[in-house]
Amino acid sequence: MTLMTCPECQGKVSDKALACPSCGFPIARQTGGKSAWPTVIGGMAGTYISTQALVSIIVGSIAFIAFAAIMIAMILR
Repeated sequence: MTLMTCPECQGKVSDKALACPSCGFPIARQTGGKSAWPTVIGGMAGTYISTQALVSIIVGSIAFIAFAAIMIAMILR
């Protein structure tokens, strides 16, 4: 892990970071680093969510709704 200069704000940032912690500039895309998982949605350091977290939230919500529907159907029988 090395520190590099952010092309946007000239701050120090790790070459393994997804985005600059100071300004949110996406670093992984600029350095050509392969970031298959997790990738950044949003592009800003303070507002990004990884795609893995987003998929987990969606799948968890669908599973919860399905479980609740099954339980309600059993109660109303």
